[in-house]
Amino acid sequence: MKKKRLMAAGLSAAMVLSMTACGGKEAPAETKKEETKTEAAKEQAEQDSGERPYYVRPASEVTGKITVYTTMEETQQQVLNDIWKKYYPDCELEIQADSVGTLATRIRSDESCDADVVIGGMFAADGDTYHDILQPYTGACDKEQLYHDDAGYYNFYDVQVMCLVVNPALRDELGIEINGYEDLLNPALKGKIILAAPDSTSSGWRQLQTILAVMGDKFDDEKGWDYIKKLIPASFSTTSSKDVYNLVSNGEYVVGLSYESSVVALINDGAPIECVYMEEGNTAMAGGAAIVKNAPNLPAAQAMIDLLTSAEFQDARAEVSAGRGSNGNCNLSGLPAEDTLGMKELDFDYLKEHKDEIMNHWNELYAELN
Repeated sequence: MKKKRLMAAGLSAAMVLSMTACGGKEAPAETKKEETKTEAAKEQAEQDSGERPYYVRPASEVTGKITVYTTMEETQQQVLNDIWKKYYPDCELEIQADSVGTLATRIRSDESCDADVVIGGMFAADGDTYHDILQPYTGACDKEQLYHDDAGYYNFYDVQVMCLVVNPALRDELGIEINGYEDLLNPALKGKIILAAPDSTSSGWRQLQTILAVMGDKFDDEKGWDYIKKLIPASFSTTSSKDVYNLVSNGEYVVGLSYESSVVALINDGAPIECVYMEEGNTAMAGGAAIVKNAPNLPAAQAMIDLLTSAEFQDARAEVSAGRGSNGNCNLSGLPAEDTLGMKELDFDYLKEHKDEIMNHWNELYAELN
């Protein structure tokens, strides 16, 4: 903003004398408000003139209120809120958090539901599970993404890989090593392993996928299930993904089967645990967000998806939650690169078609072996 020129030297002197006579009082509150408004207008003009990231829309186009349904935990919600307000100060962000199943049911059953976007709990292997409540949209950073939804509904921002969460003090007391799935069959660990049930938790389902992918000669073969038959009697099953890493951290179990992001986030907060990547291999699953069908504030919903797909948001999220971003320009924030983890590709169509069959097989074995 150009500086205003003084009209005359006499006017300047008069102003100085006036301020001196008044004892150097601050400018009136009204003047301060006007200055604040002027600065805000300047920032708005800079954004509207193109001096903003390409994935950010002019703030004047994104106003009103956006309602976000999400499975993200509070620290990630705060990151999202901070970046949203940075770019869209005139658009109120309302966040409602719950499990994706509960959120989807609310959208389907509540005619007055005003959700614009669902963030989290939606994975590449879901198929058309939620298509009836969503509408297609491709985010602004799609070309930078490492994962894509062929159907065009999901825009990914998160990549989940699996790990073992280990209590090193208890492991060392046993005098054993834990480097992968095979080590869990050590007799010394019987009753000291905790896993999440695959039929009631996303982490349990992802761990089951990974075991079937890396412990057999091919996915879902008898060799993989033979391993599971040995693992079940040695383990305790919980219906909460949080129980796994919390109870290992508390010293109630030596090792658990979990998500990388949850475990690394705890380690960053000082938890006495280790994140062990299975030496047999791993799998990756992208998770994302989508716009709700008939979203009340479509421009804001599209702006939200654009932001979620950006490296800026994904990097900021990783700093507080150890999340692994789906944008190829993201920083790993201390996480190992995927190509060092022995990744096995998953057949998402197969998973969708055979999920019930796989779950039933697990439940039958669990009932038989416990």
